[in-house]
Amino acid sequence: MIEIHLFEQLVAFASCGTLSAAAEQLHISQPALSRSMQRLEDELGVKLFDRQKSRLTLNENGELTVQYARNLLMQEESMIEQIREYDRKKRTISVGSCTPVLIPDFVSLLSSLYEGMTISTEVTGDPHLAEQLRENKYQLAILHEKPDGNIFYSLPIESEHLYVSLPPVHPLADADGLYLKDLDGQTFLLYSQIGFWDGLCRRKMPSSRFLLQQEMDVLGELVENSAFPAFPAFPTDYVMKRSRQETDRVIIPILDEEANVTYYCACLKSEKARFTPVFRHFR
Repeated sequence: MIEIHLFEQLVAFASCGTLSAAAEQLHISQPALSRSMQRLEDELGVKLFDRQKSRLTLNENGELTVQYARNLLMQEESMIEQIREYDRKKRTISVGSCTPVLIPDFVSLLSSLYEGMTISTEVTGDPHLAEQLRENKYQLAILHEKPDGNIFYSLPIESEHLYVSLPPVHPLADADGLYLKDLDGQTFLLYSQIGFWDGLCRRKMPSSRFLLQQEMDVLGELVENSAFPAFPAFPTDYVMKRSRQETDRVIIPILDEEANVTYYCACLKSEKARFTPVFRHFR
């Protein structure tokens, strides 16, 4: 069996053009590289080089061997990466979520149920989240619509309703409820990581301007000291129940049907047994 490092050294020689340059790149001596190339020829049983007094060049056999060597090294690299990825997946539970609000409690639950596992989360407003779950980008997903029961196993785990917070002097502050279209054209402070809510707001209020903030604490300070109708951009009943922040703003429910959502925890049906403890928690 020919050792893989001999092919690595051959490819380095082909790329560099000279033994000295290849030896420098490989951090070995030129005589050591020369011996390796001789050894590779001996093990293959063919001549790979034309040797002149002060120059070594690849012959046709050598050029062909370099092509095979490059393919072999690419396959080796791909194999290593796939094996490592397989190992990471065995030790990692990847969660894709359409909303950030459930993530802290959900991660805490998974950590208690699957000790020693790494919990990886990603908040996304991507409408293809269920498809990404099917393709194994995630092992679990939190969706705001019930997924296809022929492919996925899912349970409802939480609900959330959208509100808007307005300064008391705002012209709409005395409303009992508002549709998003009633707010279209206004400027809002908006937290950057709100998942699918971002797409809903932009779709329903195409003429509005959204000033994105990366940090919730900074956003809260801006909200309390600005005239923009936001807290953080749109609070929800789920967030308000868990927030200790006091505000003098007027909180008004959003009346659009899409402003009421039920969240589902989902996995592939083939993974149901693995995640039975999770679903048992929500029954």
